[in-house]
Amino acid sequence: MSLSKSLLPKMLTLVVLGLAISLGWFAWEYYTRTPWTRDARVRADVVTLSAEVGGRITELPIHDNQLVSKGDLLLQIDPARYELAVLHAQRAVEVARAALGQSQASIVANRALLKQRRSEEQRRQQLKSRSAISAEEWEKSSTDVAVAAANLLREESNLGLAQANVQLAEAALRQARLDLERTRVTAPVTGYVTNLLTRQGDFAQSGSPLLALVDRDSFYVSGYFEETKLPRIRIGSRARIALMSGEELEGTVESIAYAITDRENLPGNRLLANVNPSYTWVKLAQRIPVRLRLAARPDGASPLRAGTTATVTVHD
Repeated sequence: MSLSKSLLPKMLTLVVLGLAISLGWFAWEYYTRTPWTRDARVRADVVTLSAEVGGRITELPIHDNQLVSKGDLLLQIDPARYELAVLHAQRAVEVARAALGQSQASIVANRALLKQRRSEEQRRQQLKSRSAISAEEWEKSSTDVAVAAANLLREESNLGLAQANVQLAEAALRQARLDLERTRVTAPVTGYVTNLLTRQGDFAQSGSPLLALVDRDSFYVSGYFEETKLPRIRIGSRARIALMSGEELEGTVESIAYAITDRENLPGNRLLANVNPSYTWVKLAQRIPVRLRLAARPDGASPLRAGTTATVTVHD
């Protein structure tokens, strides 16, 4: 009886020690092999909007962090100058078309005149064969035919130029109308206005960024997994995503990056390999980006914020 009492504490100690070793082993395996990471970020596509034409901003019907729908007006640039450009282009088209009409009418008149001169030449040739007119009069009719033909050729050449002028004027009108349309900057996607620094009355330079729009339907998670854990990650694998705010999401592995920057081997002189002469014996596992597609979320769920941190666990 006393022997069993003396062995009981030792047995309990051995059991607790074995259990601790087992738990430690499983914890080590989970930490080193299970595909999980605390280094993950919520990402989203950001559309940077710029003015395609320059001018004073006369309307800015949005505010910072506002949700806008695709096609909503974001800002209006003063259209007065571009409206005048459209009117000027319209008048230029009218003038070019009028010149084209005159050229076409002149060609018709010159063709009729050439026909008349040729008819007169034929009649005088018959009269000359009967010696009814002099050779000088017949030569004059031939000269009139040549002059009429030259005039017709010149007018046909002018017709091509007039047609080209009409095409150029119409192209300028289309450009003027396009510039007028571009004074209205609309939302290309449904999303959130973020970090709005532009103000009504500012002068918008063509090509200069004016505002950023976070695409509401483009949120995803980018997790950085150690290379030792990649063998257990497959495209299409399910993943559990825990945001630092406490919300949990579901997702699937969409893609795995194929390359990262090698900071130890930057290009050297004449594009030769620049190998670091020192070598550290303790090598840390590199982290590879893994893109995760988020599952559909229920209506009324709190909106995601790009840049927030998360913990990702991938299920085999």
